[in-house]
Amino acid sequence: MAQTKIVATIGPSSDNASTLREMVKNGLSAVRVNTAHIKEGYITKVRKMVDSVNSDMGSNIGIMIDLKGPELRTGTFEGGRFSVEEGDTYRLVSTGGSPGDILINYPSVFRSLQKGDEIVMSDGKVKFRVLEKGSNSAELLAGSSGDLRDRSRVNIPGRYLDLGVLTERDKDFLMEGVKNSIEFYALSFVQDKSNVIHLQKLLYDNGQNASIIAKIETKSGYDNIDSISSVSDYVMVARGDLGVEMPLEEVVLAQKTIINEAHKHGVPTIVATQMLESMVESSSPTRAEVADVTNAILDNADSVMLSEETAIGKHPADAVGYLSRIADYVEGVYRDFPEPEQFFGNRIAYSIARASKIIAREIKADAILAFTLTGNTARMISAVRPEIPIYAAVADSMVGRRLNLLRGVIPISMPEEFRKTSDLIEALAFIESGDYFRKGERIVITSGAPYFLFGGTNDVRVLTVGTFNGRGYPMGPSLQGVLTKKADGKGDIVLIGDRSWDREAVASRFKGIVFTIDISDQDKEYLSQQNKTVLFNTKIVKELEEGGTVTIDGGTGIINS
Repeated sequence: MAQTKIVATIGPSSDNASTLREMVKNGLSAVRVNTAHIKEGYITKVRKMVDSVNSDMGSNIGIMIDLKGPELRTGTFEGGRFSVEEGDTYRLVSTGGSPGDILINYPSVFRSLQKGDEIVMSDGKVKFRVLEKGSNSAELLAGSSGDLRDRSRVNIPGRYLDLGVLTERDKDFLMEGVKNSIEFYALSFVQDKSNVIHLQKLLYDNGQNASIIAKIETKSGYDNIDSISSVSDYVMVARGDLGVEMPLEEVVLAQKTIINEAHKHGVPTIVATQMLESMVESSSPTRAEVADVTNAILDNADSVMLSEETAIGKHPADAVGYLSRIADYVEGVYRDFPEPEQFFGNRIAYSIARASKIIAREIKADAILAFTLTGNTARMISAVRPEIPIYAAVADSMVGRRLNLLRGVIPISMPEEFRKTSDLIEALAFIESGDYFRKGERIVITSGAPYFLFGGTNDVRVLTVGTFNGRGYPMGPSLQGVLTKKADGKGDIVLIGDRSWDREAVASRFKGIVFTIDISDQDKEYLSQQNKTVLFNTKIVKELEEGGTVTIDGGTGIINS
């Protein structure tokens, strides 16, 4: 399974349970609802569908509500079109105006506008320079020729625009999302951290603790990426509008910068826009699209996102499958994804995360298991990019779904009763009853012991999966095999509890020996030369069964069955 996560936009091609199931099978992590194209009640419909699929498939698919936000646009024109000629001057107005003027929908823009500012319209096709500015109008010089249509998009790169954060329509969809306990809210046109804080307060006031995704799609947002990352749960590289606000040749490096800056705060990132756009029609992506997706993964993004490909495309499930295949291949070849160059977040959580990664690498662990109350520990472990899977044990299923966009993180939902327990063995027994781990696998565990498993993470330990039978002082490699308690019995591993054992006979017959007594240095040296797996001074806490399969961990000295 690829560690890079996949977001797919739901729409007419995919807003049915059958297609959603196929996308989940192909590696989907979350669905996106674009509020620019929906009506009231659609979020509720998607919530019911996703919950049903999660219940049937045991998946942790979350829902992202993409709030459209306020957009700066022109008014309408006679005949629906207005021709602009390079070198001519035009007047930008907020109200009234004369034939030949360009009307704009937010009068507040004139408070921010400055002489010399560049204004681009119609997705960057028509460009102007501000010659003079008044309180409610400005004189513009056209830098290019082209046609404007009714309600064309307007961008003023690098200039902070006081347009508000949410429209009334956004607030209506936000309230519908609140009623449906939505996991993610993507905030459009984020210019600085105050925009994110505004949405945080709205959600908090309505009893919600959802994740906020700051969409970086303006030059102001790009310039303020450090402070925006410090207050955001996720950051999205929204390359469509970003490519209007800055020269196209700068967008690729801007993507790398945004991911890198967010990573310094331990904030996961999502790369969006035209990832596999040809698959709206085609059954396979272009080579250039595969290269683009590969580049996003190598840039260290946590997730990649599909838009029209799955919303209105002809092959939504296949598009998800291609992203999964590309990610799986890239991660198999290039495994050394970097940690943050610097780190500005919670130092305790970050230190625990780094310790977990280092221990896991040194002992060749199979996985990391993090007991996490809010998801912060799992987020930090993901940020340091271990090569192995990160299992996040949560006592709140919504927290689990919010973690499902973190690179390499696999949520495990625990019963509510475990929220206040400190019994690690009991919690592990519950987890081991699932299909997450195999007996004998070595896992690094982080938790809040000795107080509670969840919250206040301050503990790192190593355990081998299986019933804990005892622990001794280890020599030699790890070993799994059939145990016998008889020196002449059948098996791979023998349990010895007295000193009258025949060294040569035992060494020739068994691969592993578990002593409940101490042995001499000469015996240790002999058995080491024979490359045997040995435990001595072993304390058995749960009886070992004759003929049962056991695992000896050569690193920790733990024996499990």
